[in-house]
Amino acid sequence: MNTTDTNTLTISQFQAIEARAHELRAEAFASMMRSLFRALVRAPRKVISCPSCARPLHG
Repeated sequence: MNTTDTNTLTISQFQAIEARAHELRAEAFASMMRSLFRALVRAPRKVISCPSCARPLHG
């Protein structure tokens, strides 16, 4: 037999799932923004510390 048992969700269960999904999206967005900000802050340091950009030590 090819029957499937489906569980119906109550409104409160559905709302809890939506709330958790919203939390996960917010955490993912915050993590992405932190990574982007870190990359923007570190970029000038990487350029300055590049050996080909360094000033010669002898005058």
